[in-house]
Amino acid sequence: MLRTRAVAPHLPAAVDGELLVVEATLASGRPLDALVSLLRAAGLRPAGVFIAAFADASPLEPAGGELPVLTSGRPPVPLSETLAAYLRDEPSELARLATELRLAAAEAALADPEPPSAAGVVADRIRRGVAVAADGALRSLHPRPAGRALAARFAATYARLLSGSTTRAESTRRTRDGLWLLERRIRPGASLWLFDDMPFARIDEVAADALAMTLRALLRRPAASHISGGPGGRASAVPAPPADRIQQTLLAVARANGRVAPAARALGVHRNTVLYRLRQATEQGGPDPRRPEDALRILAAEQRR
Repeated sequence: MLRTRAVAPHLPAAVDGELLVVEATLASGRPLDALVSLLRAAGLRPAGVFIAAFADASPLEPAGGELPVLTSGRPPVPLSETLAAYLRDEPSELARLATELRLAAAEAALADPEPPSAAGVVADRIRRGVAVAADGALRSLHPRPAGRALAARFAATYARLLSGSTTRAESTRRTRDGLWLLERRIRPGASLWLFDDMPFARIDEVAADALAMTLRALLRRPAASHISGGPGGRASAVPAPPADRIQQTLLAVARANGRVAPAARALGVHRNTVLYRLRQATEQGGPDPRRPEDALRILAAEQRR
């Protein structure tokens, strides 16, 4: 980087406060600290670094310092164009995202009118942990990808510090163990939480507002029973969906050879909804169509009917 500093297009002009997009190969096999040091030596002072074409198979080492380093699987050119479009008109981009998330959450809620369904969709989209607490219990707990340890930490934090907290409608805080929390009040006694080990951005606030709109409709009535966090931060739910809905889900997964995604497409619901119903069925002692022997029994019973 130092040798090619003055040769376009290897490095852009040194402008303070801009985002810098770099190829993942520049950081391959070295700590992020080394990459940050090279940027400083080259005279660049970006507000943040986006590492493009990043493969999950080769994780980067954490870097010291305050420079945010983000990763994306997208190639550098389309990633740069997307970032530029966002920075040109941030309000419009955030409004578009809010509409997209509201529609996705509403669609999931129509398919399965329980908090875990809508919360799971938003957790997948924004890649943050999402929890819904109502009447002193966790009704839903969705970890972000590879974030089950964070979900367990949130469950412990909620039980220790936050149970029944509804005094602040919109608060962002950081716990002593480094867990970031963003809260949105849904109704008296019910709140939505986003949690992660990284600070939140404006885009997370928009996502929380969009999900809160759907959850206000779902939690308008008091819950007959609650969902409490299970081992490892996973949540178990009651009451269960109607028996015919569970039966349709079991049959769809069995026909899909135990695969959840094709079954979700066949049912017209989100994959988290399918996983939620499967969990309900197995907790009630029912069959699990992801096991070949159970799938055969389900298909045979359907054929007899």
